[in-house]
Amino acid sequence: MKIKSVRCICFSPTGTTRTIAENIAKGIHPECVEFLDITKRSQRNDLFLLDKDEIVIFATPVYYGRVPEEILPYLTSLKATQTPVVLVAVYGNRAFEDALKELHDIAVNAEFIPVAGGAFVAEHSYSSKTYPIAANRPDESDIRKAQEFGVAIRKKLQNAESSGHLTAITIPGQSPYIEPVNLNMIKEARSIVALTPETDAAKCTKCGQCVEVCPTGAISPDDVTQTDRWQCLICFACVKICPEEARQMNEPNFQSAIQALQQNCLDRKEPEIFL
Repeated sequence: MKIKSVRCICFSPTGTTRTIAENIAKGIHPECVEFLDITKRSQRNDLFLLDKDEIVIFATPVYYGRVPEEILPYLTSLKATQTPVVLVAVYGNRAFEDALKELHDIAVNAEFIPVAGGAFVAEHSYSSKTYPIAANRPDESDIRKAQEFGVAIRKKLQNAESSGHLTAITIPGQSPYIEPVNLNMIKEARSIVALTPETDAAKCTKCGQCVEVCPTGAISPDDVTQTDRWQCLICFACVKICPEEARQMNEPNFQSAIQALQQNCLDRKEPEIFL
């Protein structure tokens, strides 16, 4: 197969998933790379038919062992014509569980042909100076492995006469998928406390960067100290981008859970690829 173009469909609130996808695409080294960033709801309006002569990369972070519920309607609306697809799940050094398998099943149902899958590690969304979890990842080693993954994908595609001659891949995971227990706990807790980042008004300069990065528009542009807790994904994009560290999650039970998570994620995990 001749590799002409790669289209990356990427959900990346904190930017790390996009970094991994960009470097995989760099390793594939096509004539053309197009990025379709679906992080914000306003960016998910365009639907299109994906042709078999292009290669698609689906890249998403892992939320509670699954593909983020926020983007499922968009992903399941896509239609392909036996288009080769690379599946990428990025997780915070805990576990990717069923996210990659779920992404695989979505792709197959949309008539894509999964040709490769990869689970990569990035700094956990909830990582902080106090409780670092996979801090500063993806690092140089992760970037190199993402590019090497792209090179391996390129070789696999070049060795196939057509998409119909590509060998199938096996993706780990269970069916039915893991129940996102932590997410259910959060939803239940939301009836009691607002599990959303809070703004320290004394530190906030009202620069608006948090509004710009919020995937769901949960932060009011008129008053950046106000967050709609029912729209908030707890993705921590606003926390990561705030130059004054004015956005923080202060709920005590949440902080205790992060401390426990940090202790469970001390051992460095490496990327896993499936070709």
